[in-house]
Amino acid sequence: KVMALQMLRGYKSLCLSPMNLLVTRGKNRCNENTIVTTKTTCRSCSLNSDIQCPEGYTKITNGSGIRDCRYYIEIRKFTLSLPGCRHKCLKEFQQPQCCLGYWGPDCLECPGGATSPCNNKGHCFQGMTGDGTCVCQVHTCYFPKTAFITGLGNSFFLAECSCVHGTCNSGIAGDGKCTCLSGYKGPSCDQPIPECQALQCPEYSRCSLSSADGKQLECQCLPNYEGDGKQCEPINPCSKNVCDPHADCLYLGPNRHKCTCQFGYRGDGEVCMPIDPCQTKFGNCPTESTVCKYDGPGKSHCECKKHFTNFVPGLGCSMTDICATNNPCHKYAECTMEAPGHTLCTCQRGYVGDGFICYGNIMEQIRDMNTKPGGQWQGKLISAIELFESAYEWPLNSLGPFTVLVPTNPGFKGINIKDLLSNKESAQYFVKLHIFAGQLDLNGLNHMTTIHTLTGKPADVINDEKKKGKILQADIVASNGVMHIVDEALDNVEPSFPSDEERSIMAVLQDKGRFILCILLNDGSLDYLLSSKLEVASLISIGHISTMAQQFIYFNITESGQILVNGQPLEETDILAKNGRIYTLSGVLIPPSITPILPHRCDEEKIKITMVRLLRTVRERVARQKCSAESSSACLTPRCIYQDQIYPKYGCAKHCLVISQVLKCCNGFFGPDCNQCPGGFSKPCSGNGQCMDGMNGNGTCVCNHGFEGSRCQFCSDHNKYGPQCDNKCKCVYGVCDNQIDSDGACLPGSCKSGYTGKSCDSQVFPCGAFLQFCHAHADCKLHNGAMSCVCKPGYDGDGIICSEVDPCANLIPHGCSANAECVKTGPGTHICVCQPGWTGNGRDCSEIHNCFLPNFGGCHSNATCLYIGPGQNDCECKEGFRGNGYECEPIDSCLGHSEKCHPLAVCQFTSSGVWDCVCSKGYEGDGLGLFIFCIHILRSIQ
Repeated sequence: KVMALQMLRGYKSLCLSPMNLLVTRGKNRCNENTIVTTKTTCRSCSLNSDIQCPEGYTKITNGSGIRDCRYYIEIRKFTLSLPGCRHKCLKEFQQPQCCLGYWGPDCLECPGGATSPCNNKGHCFQGMTGDGTCVCQVHTCYFPKTAFITGLGNSFFLAECSCVHGTCNSGIAGDGKCTCLSGYKGPSCDQPIPECQALQCPEYSRCSLSSADGKQLECQCLPNYEGDGKQCEPINPCSKNVCDPHADCLYLGPNRHKCTCQFGYRGDGEVCMPIDPCQTKFGNCPTESTVCKYDGPGKSHCECKKHFTNFVPGLGCSMTDICATNNPCHKYAECTMEAPGHTLCTCQRGYVGDGFICYGNIMEQIRDMNTKPGGQWQGKLISAIELFESAYEWPLNSLGPFTVLVPTNPGFKGINIKDLLSNKESAQYFVKLHIFAGQLDLNGLNHMTTIHTLTGKPADVINDEKKKGKILQADIVASNGVMHIVDEALDNVEPSFPSDEERSIMAVLQDKGRFILCILLNDGSLDYLLSSKLEVASLISIGHISTMAQQFIYFNITESGQILVNGQPLEETDILAKNGRIYTLSGVLIPPSITPILPHRCDEEKIKITMVRLLRTVRERVARQKCSAESSSACLTPRCIYQDQIYPKYGCAKHCLVISQVLKCCNGFFGPDCNQCPGGFSKPCSGNGQCMDGMNGNGTCVCNHGFEGSRCQFCSDHNKYGPQCDNKCKCVYGVCDNQIDSDGACLPGSCKSGYTGKSCDSQVFPCGAFLQFCHAHADCKLHNGAMSCVCKPGYDGDGIICSEVDPCANLIPHGCSANAECVKTGPGTHICVCQPGWTGNGRDCSEIHNCFLPNFGGCHSNATCLYIGPGQNDCECKEGFRGNGYECEPIDSCLGHSEKCHPLAVCQFTSSGVWDCVCSKGYEGDGLGLFIFCIHILRSIQ
């Protein structure tokens, strides 16, 4: 039988030819010197100048370092995300590497020796990450004992031996020839030899043709036996050192044996390699605190990593408490162990800083400078303290970050502090002229010509010593900002929009309560109402707020301290009114639902001629009939017939021209209020579906095949992305961002355990002994044969320094809808929750239109549902009904209309809002008493 042989490339096997596995210490390692780069933790730029690199690293940046990061400060209930600085650090590190021919963390020699790995008949998995396995070439691997190799050129076949009464010369080196048993001959040993009966060959021998002349019969030892044919003994392979020196040979019978590797070695017995326990589950050493050390074949022990001590088998080592032995924190800071060799310094309550230096808030720092014995500003800041404490203490204590200009006592020349404080509003305005949003150090001020105060007013920065308002000392750090001591207070300019707490803004708000109202300088319309009374200092700290329209607006600060609301600059701030607070903007805040501002209605004009209901025989009276207010007179038709109470009559008809409006929404708008379709009116449903638009539409997107979502912005195949949803996602082991405008990467924080990267395609594993300079919250990644450190999910950094990240600190991008709130659930993990008035999974939030709900927004059946905003509506009783909209009752239309009827007629209430005058019995007419009246039937007959 001949079978096609599959080439065994890639098949792991131990190659033949036993060799001594000697590890030459000193020659097995070819370590490489590597420059390791890291950066210090992000801090306030004003605090970063004196920060040092981690132990063993050299700082290569100067001054405040590199401005390329953000840091976070907890100020009471606020978490501030602020731009910061960090230093770049270098360290020369010796990266362990094995020389060619060696493998594993301990660089053991490959089978066959380092100079000829796998006896030059295969490939050794070498290097620090190798396991010493040989991948043999096809002609060096084991085959069945009844088979041999045959073929020509590069074509090989596995052939089955055909010996009937004999032994085949099988194996890789065999040629398939048969050695016949006693009494048989022929190529397949299938031909009997009758003459052998007379020889009577002894045990373990056979009758066979002489090997000398091939004609004479003689006794020869059987295969697996040796001797002269007259006496044959079984062959013992164990006496010929057929096994590896590190294997035991077990005799199993004539020419049969079994090689078994000794303890501490692995292999088939013919080749035995030393077992490195550290290669399997790191030698059962806990990887967080220990490393496995190879002691010899099958032997290892666990050693504590750097910054760990007191090894306990099965549990590992205890982290060295640097806080107890060498506390690096400030005296006003608490020290905790964040990671091995890394401490976390947290300023005590009432102090803020990086823990290495702790500062009080702005007010505390001013007081400390004023009272510090022998200090430069001792007793020179009394006026500033009195003014700031009385007018603006709480924001300077609790909010921020701010830049504050602090005048010295002489700087208030010509200003009576007590008189100024007699009007708290004026005092607050004056203080806010000395406060800027954000942190502006001296270097930043020198590069600006204009900065914006907390009032919204701009201030000029003049680099001229002859001008007034000099900075005497700059960059004084506080927990919530930075201060500059100046020699003169700024001019006390008057607000262009003064406060008036006696004047109500109810006419604008049309509701009770305390609100912030954004009024536009360019006569724009009111768009946003904020959810509570807030002053400008709070807006800086909170970053964003939900409006009464159930939409987020965002507050940002420019480098010059100007406050932007959704990109629109604030012009005047904190304008007080009786029932609220006003801010003026230089632009319009436009909710996304009405962007852009264009006509939403495309009403059609309908013209028709109608005949007046009442007909009379007296032409003059008909002519005097008036058309309704919404129509005009058209013509008078004589000789028409109308049905009287008794018999038809001839009369005249008055016709009116009625011009009416048919309410219609423009394309891309829906509902009674003609709201914009999801995705925008110009491209409803993102161009991937049909919007249920029109006056009777509900704005639902019916997505085309392959798309889904409230705006048809997602691919229904969650492994596709792109405008046509025809691109296969690049995300491998994570959740694909399947939006039409994505790049096909994975959603942040969605990588499965053991994978990292933008596409979750890089496999990571515990570093163990591979890279001991990696952070405790880092794993190792192998790429193109090189190891590197990668921070674990939920942590950010270069792998050498890792710190926990807040996925919600930067609202965009975080995978949530623009109308959803990000909620942190753990290190680097979050959920998205649609805000009130919106519904969905957080990634996709749809606006709730109460008027389209089954309960009709809670309105009565005889009421109209009025859309106000997402999840909000009002109810208004229809014409002819009265009530609050949630409960409506018909109005008796005859009330107030009875006097319009003829004295001989009565008012009849037919339905809500509809009434009619009916002549009394025995009279005919329209019942009205204006021009047409009731005529006695008898006179009419006469």
